[in-house]
Amino acid sequence: MMRGIPVFFSLSLAVSLWWGCSLSFGTMLVPSPFEVAQELARMATQPETWLTLAITVARGAAGLLAAMACALILGIAAGSSATAMRLLTPLVAALQSCPPILWITLLMVWAGTGSIVPMAVVFATVFPPLFANIAQGCLALDRRLFDMARLYRIPRRKILHKITLPGLTPYLLAGLSYAAAASWKVTAVAEFLGSSSGIGAQIFWSYRMLEIPRLFAWAGIVIGLGVTLELTVIAPLRASSEAFTGKIREEA
Repeated sequence: MMRGIPVFFSLSLAVSLWWGCSLSFGTMLVPSPFEVAQELARMATQPETWLTLAITVARGAAGLLAAMACALILGIAAGSSATAMRLLTPLVAALQSCPPILWITLLMVWAGTGSIVPMAVVFATVFPPLFANIAQGCLALDRRLFDMARLYRIPRRKILHKITLPGLTPYLLAGLSYAAAASWKVTAVAEFLGSSSGIGAQIFWSYRMLEIPRLFAWAGIVIGLGVTLELTVIAPLRASSEAFTGKIREEA
């Protein structure tokens, strides 16, 4: 019960400010919460609304999973080898320095509009921080454990499952908490500029057609998706990361 109070307070404050803006500037510019709620209710009965939501979530998840897989492979390699770290660091730094708008523009030229643009932009955005977290975590592992494993000729696969991955867990969870928060927002932006489907594309066409209540309704869906992601995925990931870190410190 107590956990729901901050959410209720924030929602009440936001709706009150929204209603005040609607009364001040007029419903032509700022539709009232009641109008937007009516539009949301109408959209909820349309199958294409749920399809659009599923497309955006699938694109963001695909880009995030691909980035995580590559970050695990290359991050472990970089954290285990100084040579690999020196070779990969300039590439990761270049990826991190490029803004999403640059990737969107280039991918629209190379691949046109579609799912490739948002998925690739999500990958390019979240891969660098995931790689950095995993490589840093690999560097922080106790090398004596690996020396002992080699001494007793333990297979590399078992070393990976019993030593490397458990030790990387808090770093991976910390990186995922950021990546999950960023991936859906980057997906919506990429769809707005470089796709003909998804939530971002719907926001673009609502803006072009001046369908303001529909624009606000899609904005509400984006915000609701973000809040749901924060409460159900990101917050548990952060809590798990802190729990793992605390456990490691206690054992140390």
